[in-house]
Amino acid sequence: MAAYLIRRLLSMIPVLIGITIISFGVMKLAPGRPTDVMLDFNPKASVEARERMEQLLGLNQPLHAQYLNWLRRIVTLNFDRSFRYGRPVADMMLERLPITVTINVCALLLILGLAIPLGVMAAVRPGGWFDRLTTLVVFVGYSTPAFWLGLLGIAIFGVQLGWLPVSGLHALDAEAMSWVGRTFDVAHHLVLPVGIMTFVGLAGLSRYVRSGMVEVLRQDYIRTARAKGLPESAVLFRHGLRNALLPIITILGLSLPDLIAGGVVMETVFAIPGMGRLFYDAVMARDQNVVMALVTIGAGLTLLGNLLADLAYAYADPRIRVGKDQ
Repeated sequence: MAAYLIRRLLSMIPVLIGITIISFGVMKLAPGRPTDVMLDFNPKASVEARERMEQLLGLNQPLHAQYLNWLRRIVTLNFDRSFRYGRPVADMMLERLPITVTINVCALLLILGLAIPLGVMAAVRPGGWFDRLTTLVVFVGYSTPAFWLGLLGIAIFGVQLGWLPVSGLHALDAEAMSWVGRTFDVAHHLVLPVGIMTFVGLAGLSRYVRSGMVEVLRQDYIRTARAKGLPESAVLFRHGLRNALLPIITILGLSLPDLIAGGVVMETVFAIPGMGRLFYDAVMARDQNVVMALVTIGAGLTLLGNLLADLAYAYADPRIRVGKDQ
């Protein structure tokens, strides 16, 4: 297992470098430059001022020199400064990280809490009325664009009914509230985005659980467990669900980058100052340092999530562990 882990860690390095090269090239191929956003709205900005600004930011260097300079900084975890705000990129990300992690952890816990029992109940009687109903509901959420659901939720629950706030994280009078009041205020603002993220993400995971459970419940050891007189709950959850969790391990591993990268769509629609909104604003402003930092972190977390999923597979299934050790 140790040799397998070392091989995987070493193989991640060239993949991560390749991702950074492609991302850097795409950013350079995109129309516009960071100085365009900084100087276009200044009527006094001359061509000489633009050239001096590009020289100050290092944008007049050859592409390979710009990439190597950026790569040297990334190796030392120095993400440089934002072109737009002039602040350290690391500070900007640390400010927004707690918000994004809170939203995505809440959504992930709700998805797991709903998808697993729904998948198990649908697999007990495949093709029954409950299976058909859940399939219809979850696939409506899966096939509907998240931004449209967000706008629909704002129109219904925010504008027409007035039950929920439609943007931001705090009410106008949040400063005058106690810490308990501010906590409930933030929770009130997160109901709509977290609810929509849960509804959208519920379909895929519940279908994975259902598919795995349907296959597991056809196995001989399930029939043996029932023939021994075990309660149905023990058969389903102790013997069946434990052996149907391997696909869920993959989903959880791939969910790791989402906890940090955030939901760009939801944070933009609801004007939530998280990592996703930071990424969107950076792309619009051609803020290359911010974009490249977020892309690199997202790629690294994706590779790490795949590695953790493989290790969890090996822990959950001894056959996989034996095969890797060989």
